[in-house]
Amino acid sequence: MYFGRISNGPIKRERELTGRVRQSQMFRPNTQEWLLPRINPKCENCNNNEYYNIYAAYIKPFLILPFGQWHPVFQIVCPVCSETIELDIDEYLLLRPFIKLNNLLETGKIDKREYKYRLERLESKRGYR
Repeated sequence: MYFGRISNGPIKRERELTGRVRQSQMFRPNTQEWLLPRINPKCENCNNNEYYNIYAAYIKPFLILPFGQWHPVFQIVCPVCSETIELDIDEYLLLRPFIKLNNLLETGKIDKREYKYRLERLESKRGYR
């Protein structure tokens, strides 16, 4: 039995802010090599941002039990013009430690001195390929 098309638009996703990444954190340590070669260091639209917002977008199941989240898609979003680019999982995994560290600073769980110490430790310990 065919019930026809359920909706006219694209599949809706719920977005939640995962965190922020500063532009300076997206370079390899002690070099000017950009971590995400597929994405420009500056926004292509507004060319003016110090950081990017990282969102996790989830597809909610339709006509199934309304709990749970399916298929997370990570997006990097310019905070000025809202240009959105979907990240590959490998790109997200490169940025995740910086996102967590920035969240700790923004929520007040660590102070700036501890933040700088952890950031230096993260950059020195991290083995980029």
